[in-house]
Amino acid sequence: MRLRFSSSPFAKGERTRYLLCAAAVVFAAAGGAPAAKNPSTQYVNVAPLPGAGAALNNRGEPDGWGAIQANIPVAYTPGANYCSFAAFRGNHIGEHSSALSNGTGLFGAGFGASPRVYFSAMMVSSLILRESKALSFQVQVCEEASSRPAIAFGVQDVLNKEESTGEARALYAVATKSYRIGERPLYLTLGYGSGRFLNRPFVGTSMPLNDRFNVFLEYDGFQLSEALAWRPEGRFGALTILAGYNNRSGPLVGANWTQRLPTGTQLLIGAALIAMRDR
Repeated sequence: MRLRFSSSPFAKGERTRYLLCAAAVVFAAAGGAPAAKNPSTQYVNVAPLPGAGAALNNRGEPDGWGAIQANIPVAYTPGANYCSFAAFRGNHIGEHSSALSNGTGLFGAGFGASPRVYFSAMMVSSLILRESKALSFQVQVCEEASSRPAIAFGVQDVLNKEESTGEARALYAVATKSYRIGERPLYLTLGYGSGRFLNRPFVGTSMPLNDRFNVFLEYDGFQLSEALAWRPEGRFGALTILAGYNNRSGPLVGANWTQRLPTGTQLLIGAALIAMRDR
């Protein structure tokens, strides 16, 4: 399978304006919203959203030559039979320790074909049987074309479960566009969100180095993050291992496993996770 990245008729001038707009957003956001606000401590390492820890192509399929981020979503939204399981370790805000005391587990599932809808449940991994789950979803409303980016809307932490330690529930809009840099695609993601995104723009970029490695950089409204992702089995391997650094919370490590599962199985897993509530 081979991805297509068209450059024309997307005019060079329009492409340049899009890139300059993204750069301007980063500088404006870095000095914008009140510094007193912080996102929930569970949302300073990785987001329970599409593209967080596993690369996706413009059809929402697992693909090492796709777009990948950590603390922000990509607009490429998984559809029917997509499932992912992930676990990440990082730190709380200001704890730049190698002990990695802040753990997070994620389950994500995709549904539908047009539109595609992604649902996720997030839990504190060390307290999986008694922590309420943070539920999130995203729907893609526009497919990427040569003249426009993919566009999606979503809600992170629908029930505001993580509000006790900072800003939690977030409404957001996000766009992702691919560009060709030599033989490789470069992905640019640009969005805006409330809640854990601190009512600020967010922006990210990623690129595959080869079939096994991706690099990315992002600003999520709170901090800059950068990471390297590795797929031991190559471009379409199920397992992705990620190592990165969040500049206000320190190191991040994790793994994401993706698989196709029947819709009935997806629903049963999701229902079981949601049923695990505070006791």
